[in-house]
Amino acid sequence: MLNSIFRCGESFRRRYIELEIIPPGIAAGRGTGLHYANRVNLTQKMKTGNDLSLSDIKDATRDGYIKAFSNGVFIPKEKLSKKTTLLNDGLNDSLRCAEVYKKNIAPEIIPKAVEEPFNVDIGLELPLAGTIDIERTAKIDDLKTAAKKWSDGQIEKEIQPILYSLAHEKITGTKPVFKYHIMICRRGKDNKSTSADYQTQEIIASEDQYTALIYKARLFIEAIQKGVFMPANPASYWCSEVFCGYHRTCRFCGHQPAKRWI
Repeated sequence: MLNSIFRCGESFRRRYIELEIIPPGIAAGRGTGLHYANRVNLTQKMKTGNDLSLSDIKDATRDGYIKAFSNGVFIPKEKLSKKTTLLNDGLNDSLRCAEVYKKNIAPEIIPKAVEEPFNVDIGLELPLAGTIDIERTAKIDDLKTAAKKWSDGQIEKEIQPILYSLAHEKITGTKPVFKYHIMICRRGKDNKSTSADYQTQEIIASEDQYTALIYKARLFIEAIQKGVFMPANPASYWCSEVFCGYHRTCRFCGHQPAKRWI
């Protein structure tokens, strides 16, 4: 929610206040497939001590990818004619990420908890709440899928690592290392898959970053209370039909609301 409202208050309002829910895009489905496979694998690993086979991880990835679109899929209007191809490409990307996960990520993880929800009072009108993908002793792991390599230090700009680290520290009394496992599926100019790659980024959150997060949370609460939701900068890449399912019916983009979603 914090990420959403700071990216575009109007899309946040429509999604979380008006409950106008748009189906996920293919990139989101790719990530959901991997998260589902990770949950299946690590949940049983906590009992057996062993990872699933690659074929089983791929099966779980495929199941998660398909379930992501059980209520539909968002595809920009100009790409609708390629829907089947796009969905198949997304599945293949997700399966290639599963291979990266099996080789580089799963063997490292000895989990204490998998997808553990938290609800932490930090002295504001609302608590911090969320679900941590993977917890180890004094370490938090999270999975990301991407179309290209992350720039150095990108993790420093993310809200999630700071929020999860603060919640972990409030609950356990220890400051964790937060680690992103980034699975990269590259595509060439002809949209053909070119390679699958893997990188990591880590952070130990500082007190200054905690303070900045709390200021953001306080502003978030104030916006909710006052009903003030600023739209995105129209020059930002996410303010487009490709990245935002609300763009085609957004009043701030000069469009009229849809009578119904198709």
